[in-house]
Parts: sequence; structure tokens; C-alpha cells
Amino acid sequence: MRKAIFIFLLVIGCIRGYSQQLVTWAQLSKVKWTNGFVESLNGYYDLPHFSSEIQKLEGTEIQISGFYIPILTEGGVFALSSQPSSMCFFCSGAGPESVIEVNVKGEDKRLKHLRTDKFIEMKGILKLNKLDPDHLMYILQNAELVEIIR
Repeated sequence: MRKAIFIFLLVIGCIRGYSQQLVTWAQLSKVKWTNGFVESLNGYYDLPHFSSEIQKLEGTEIQISGFYIPILTEGGVFALSSQPSSMCFFCSGAGPESVIEVNVKGEDKRLKHLRTDKFIEMKGILKLNKLDPDHLMYILQNAELVEIIR
């Protein structure tokens, strides 16, 4: 009996260890800004300082839902936003913390046919970008489509 309980707990622990963390836009909004020098731009810019909650998620697999906004026509890189683009996410007071850059792992035919502002769920490895001006401050690497919600 003890052996069965041990195996059960071991299996549950393994499943929990490999499952992705569900992340919300409210969590991603926990960022503060300070002015700092960016060498690649040779100037001073607002730099993000992520909450300890978000810093702990860097390098782990997360899952997040949002609105699909195409960046490249091939479909391998796009943005996921807390707000639909039809609402002009930056116009409504949202900032850079309301958008995540998504780099898709492999090819997924379902992503090639998505329309702008489709609400989808993605999973991938979270990377925090503090200094690279060519990318968004949140990046989802090796991302996979979980579900097209609506």
C-alpha cells in the first residue's frame, strides 16, 4: 500500500512539474519603469523592472490567452494582446506590458489562417526583454497554439 501511495505522489509531482503556469495580463502589468542608458541606442530610455512574481516565471513554460495580431505574413511571429487591435490597445491607456511577442515552434496551419483579433490561447517559454529595442518586453518562445477560443 505504501508503495502505491509513493508512486501516486511521484506521478502527481511529475505532472505538476511539467505543466505550464497559467499567466494573466494583470500579472504581466506588474512592471515599474525607470530611466536608464541603453548602449545599443546610445541614449536614455524607460526600462522595465519586472515584479518578482514575473521574474520567477522567466524561462518556464506559461500559458496565456489574448487577441491575435499578425506581425509577419508567414505566421511564425505575431503579437498576442490583452486588447483587440480594433480597440487600439495603446490608445486605450494600455502600455507595452499589454502585448507579448510570440515566436512559434515549427509550423501550425491553424495559425496561417487566423484573422486579426481572434481570441486564442498559447503556451511557450517566457523570456523577459529589458534592453533589446527590436523586440517586445515579453517574448513567448517555442510557442504552440493551445486553442482558438473565438
